[in-house]
Amino acid sequence: MIALIKTILNQDLIFILLTISFFLIAILKSFYWKHAKLLFMGVFAQRYANQYLREENAFTERVNFITFLLMSINISLIILKLIPQNSTSSIFSLLTGVMLFFIIKIGLILLLGSIFKLKDIANLGIFFSFLFDRALGFCLFPLAILLYFFVFNITPFVILIVAIVFIVLLLLKLFWLWKIGVNSFGIPHFYIFLYLCALEISPLLLLGKEVVY
Repeated sequence: MIALIKTILNQDLIFILLTISFFLIAILKSFYWKHAKLLFMGVFAQRYANQYLREENAFTERVNFITFLLMSINISLIILKLIPQNSTSSIFSLLTGVMLFFIIKIGLILLLGSIFKLKDIANLGIFFSFLFDRALGFCLFPLAILLYFFVFNITPFVILIVAIVFIVLLLLKLFWLWKIGVNSFGIPHFYIFLYLCALEISPLLLLGKEVVY
């Protein structure tokens, strides 16, 4: 009986998180779609990302904040399916941990930019790194709904789709960060490799270890 109550409470909490996620998407669609569309199209063509950066203003800052919340919630929901949690506090801890990870990542990039006196490059690095994470968070919303509320158990199939989307966006991210770093700013290959290993790949390996073990 206690297990049943916990399951119902967790499903209610997950429903609330998905509702918040849907509400954030509705806000983007209703009020900031012009800028949000540029942001998401920037995943596939740099000219759209550059246009988004040129139009930086209060609207783009709101889009950045909304998409940050969106990616944090939806990525947390996928992780929650891979690493199930049994209590409300655990779910909130996971969500908080995901947000803190992204915030710490931003802080580390800014710190490196300050140490090496490359603040402008650091800001661009943050933008292009989170560009793909934001797009991933947006794409994960319908998949999260299927994971938790589809009438049949299609978890393995949906997880496979999540993995494919994730790998495609990750490869695009690594490609664009490498290309921009080398061609636009002349950053040595070795430093770009260290950055990618430390802040882009290592966290994924740690997550994979938690899922497997």
